[in-house]
Amino acid sequence: MRPTTGTMLGERYRLVREIAVGGMGEVWVGHDDALARDVAVKVLREEFAGDPGFIKRFRTEARNSASLSHQNIAQLYDYGEQEGSAFLIMELVLGEPMSDLLEREPVLPMQRLLRILAQTSRALHAAHVAGVVHRDVKPGNILLGRAGRVKITDFGVSLATNQVPMTATGMVMGTAQYLSPEQAVGKPATPASDLYSLGIVAYESLAGNRPFTGPTAVDIAVAHVNSPVPPLPASVDPRLADIVMRLLSKDPAERPRSAAALARSLDAMVEKTPPTGMSVVVADPAARRAEPVASAIEVAPPPPGADPEPALRSRAAARKGTHCRGPAGGRDLKRSRPRARPCPPGAPPRGGGGPPPPRPPPPRRELRDGAEARRASGSHRAQSKPARRGPLSMGVRVGRLTWPLVALFFLVVAVLGAAVADRLTRAEQTIGSDQQVTAMTTLQPEVAPAVRLPGYPSPGPDDGMITERAPTATADSAGTTTAKDV
Repeated sequence: MRPTTGTMLGERYRLVREIAVGGMGEVWVGHDDALARDVAVKVLREEFAGDPGFIKRFRTEARNSASLSHQNIAQLYDYGEQEGSAFLIMELVLGEPMSDLLEREPVLPMQRLLRILAQTSRALHAAHVAGVVHRDVKPGNILLGRAGRVKITDFGVSLATNQVPMTATGMVMGTAQYLSPEQAVGKPATPASDLYSLGIVAYESLAGNRPFTGPTAVDIAVAHVNSPVPPLPASVDPRLADIVMRLLSKDPAERPRSAAALARSLDAMVEKTPPTGMSVVVADPAARRAEPVASAIEVAPPPPGADPEPALRSRAAARKGTHCRGPAGGRDLKRSRPRARPCPPGAPPRGGGGPPPPRPPPPRRELRDGAEARRASGSHRAQSKPARRGPLSMGVRVGRLTWPLVALFFLVVAVLGAAVADRLTRAEQTIGSDQQVTAMTTLQPEVAPAVRLPGYPSPGPDDGMITERAPTATADSAGTTTAKDV
């Protein structure tokens, strides 16, 4: 099968463009239609398609890569075979291989190289712990991500501890320029062999060239075995140069005991910087305290034509903080100690030219007396002092009370007065209503019960109001009465 743009592998992965060509395969950018993501696809080269040996190597690489899981190792997603060929689906690292970086910058800065080597060492340690030896560590297999993450890839010639070697006796696997001496003589590769190859990468990045070269791969392999390692440039840090020389030791026992130990040694040399990326310089507090503090007393410059030396000595003494003791009676009114003054020309400074000793605090009696004296002396000024204006005083101050406080006081008094007056008014209204009810009860006439008097007819329903009027005696009525009586 010949890989081309648009070729579908496993009815899922579509080839987009070719990015690299290796010894056994081609690396393409592919697209996973099932998961809608870009992947890296490594396809067996066309001339090796149908060869059972190369297909077996692809299958071995897939198994070894699938057994590894580390942030600095490119992850394997899938493996498949199609039309007599094989392919690997791997993580697509956005960046470039270290070989492209060395083509642009043959010599890398130390701090940048330390981070690359440390991450590669940790990835190799993870592979060694899983029982996998890479056997082909070189700049082309070290991928540099855009965010600074390093990932190693291409375990095509790797060997696991439980696998049968796929090479014949005396057959060398790997790249001659980065081959370890034990691999060059046909011995099996070990984790120390990967550290030697990483040492070649470090040497090339520091010196700008590989330590061993030759017209053929065999000459280069023989140089790895017999030739001494050329010294690194003098500009290389001695600590890093010592680590590189240990990595390039002919005897595997003299190399670092593990990739993890190598990573720790490299991490110890990385500069610690803040998140802003700027180094911070911290001054020594002890040195700052030891600096002499210049005195605030300045010495007037000498007049023209006078000798400037005495003035210079006085100015120097004043800047150093040296003072001379004044006359016996020269004491400050506010302090019980003599005033400090600059040393006159020719007078020895007090304390041997060093800074004056710290003054002890004044006693409490002196502080109390001084405060009372200042209060007494400033009392007459306090009376004539204009009233201070504050943000809430509105320019008026009554003693220690401001105008808002006085207004608040009168407002409270007014509210309280209104409440008291309201209570009194309600009480008066209640008393007046009670008196009115009592008066109405007193003035209401009492209805006397009806009394039947003799000689008066009882009121009937048709009679009107019967008034109590004395009867008038008439002749008829008298006769009638008399007749009745008779």
